[in-house]
Amino acid sequence: MFYEAFASIATRHNFPIEVPSPEFAVWKVAQMLDHPGYWCAVAERGGEIVGSAFADLRSAIVGIGPVAVAPAEQDRGVGRLLMEAALERSRAAGAPGVRLVQTAYHYRSLALYAKLGFEIRETLSVLQGPPIGRAVPARQTRPATPADLDACDAVCRRVHGHDRSGEVRDAIGARTALVAEHDGRVTGYATGFSYVDHAVGETDDDLKALLGAAEGFIGLGFLLPSRNTTLLGWCLGHGLRIVQQSTLMTIGLYNEPAGAWFPSILY
Repeated sequence: MFYEAFASIATRHNFPIEVPSPEFAVWKVAQMLDHPGYWCAVAERGGEIVGSAFADLRSAIVGIGPVAVAPAEQDRGVGRLLMEAALERSRAAGAPGVRLVQTAYHYRSLALYAKLGFEIRETLSVLQGPPIGRAVPARQTRPATPADLDACDAVCRRVHGHDRSGEVRDAIGARTALVAEHDGRVTGYATGFSYVDHAVGETDDDLKALLGAAEGFIGLGFLLPSRNTTLLGWCLGHGLRIVQQSTLMTIGLYNEPAGAWFPSILY
């Protein structure tokens, strides 16, 4: 259902399917259901599951998604019920803020989230292409280790006003996380380079170093704030292309970022 929900919407609008395959959907849903940091609700009609919604509770800020509704049940109020349940769970967790990333061409979901109180914060470009393979002067990159967790959290707090420690810890354990160093200290990190990953850096050079060291961009690609024209132009100038646009939306606490960053599909 997760795959079919996203495939039906993308096909209707003639855009790439955001979920790479049914097999990936099965793997990702199983991963989230098995992780204690995720919450999930399902919607049923006639004893059959017709929708689901996940919320990531690994950090202080809650990220909602994916929200999937079976094709035959779309535009019948199921998505709203699931979103209301996810917001109620976020309030019960005492989260100071809730966020999500909305696919820009899907106007119905944009309208729903706006009616539920979400504010638009950023337009995001989804980028894909060959590995950049470019080093940045005065920056070094290497795989992140558990000893880097506090330094990564500190960078995130400087840029966003909060950390994403739970996600970073999981990425370090999965060996997908990289750090960027300048003058012997950690100045940026990336949990990976796909829809489910995020990165934070004190400056654009930190993100350039991390992106330049990426072995590839998984799936549809990664999300970059479109108004960071310097970094966006650098990516485009090194062979990446814009695949589609998305929208970062928030409820509650939101600080204007004070550095360079790109979000995951949650926030």
